Amino acid sequence: MTTTQTRAADARSLQARYGPWALVAGASDGVGAEFARQAAAAGINCILVARRLQLLDQLARELKAQHGVEVITRSVDLTQPDAAARMLGSAAGLDVGLFVYNAGADPFGTKFLDTSVADWGAVLRMNVHALLESCHSIARHMLDAGRGGIVIVTSEAAFSGTSRLSVYSATKAFGLNLGESLWAELSPAGVDVLSLVLGPTDTPTLRRTLAAHKVPLDAVVQDLASAPAVVRAALERLGQEPTLVYRVPADLAAGHQSASLRRARIIETSKYMDLFYGQDT
Repeated sequence: MTTTQTRAADARSLQARYGPWALVAGASDGVGAEFARQAAAAGINCILVARRLQLLDQLARELKAQHGVEVITRSVDLTQPDAAARMLGSAAGLDVGLFVYNAGADPFGTKFLDTSVADWGAVLRMNVHALLESCHSIARHMLDAGRGGIVIVTSEAAFSGTSRLSVYSATKAFGLNLGESLWAELSPAGVDVLSLVLGPTDTPTLRRTLAAHKVPLDAVVQDLASAPAVVRAALERLGQEPTLVYRVPADLAAGHQSASLRRARIIETSKYMDLFYGQDT
């Protein structure tokens, strides 16, 4: 079987596993938009959520023209307190079997005390509160349905604190650990969960950030992953492992623990907690 034939078979399998609708938060460009493209290529209808409606509508036209799927777009600012409710409202009455939470950039890049608590609160609402609320609701729906897939896109900043990324790295650690915990709890019931940990990836957001700080792209381009490759690997890994650390060069991912080591630790600590708290009846 050729590579093209294999990918076509994988696409059909994706629709069979997760059903008719995908909800992608942070879908305006980059990795989020690529998740929508690959879901649509599998024949899955898409609900696209992000702040920039013009980009979402442009992507919707592309997906409809190329794949003949239904697409709903909704402008939602995920830093707002009602973000999760508005995002979930866009999916009301639809059988969402695939959920991707890709939002969560750091708009500040400052030291902790150089940004106000109020502004840091926006990062918390986007990377923690909206993620928590949406996963809680969608996971319940998937558990009742007996199938589903959740991808939480986080960052290798989750593995350690660092200057100028204090709140961002802390909230990305929240997403990483939430995803791994949900994998331990939901995968036995048929709901697949993956924490996708990104290293440097070639996206419009990264290019804008480099340009804003006058850093030439060719200074880092040799170490950048491509969004299509990242998403393809994530969808292949979803349902197999709790964590995918995607880093170029690949051997650098091992420095943040391999996926198999993280999986073993999740299983072992989950067993301990079952002993500590008692098995569910």
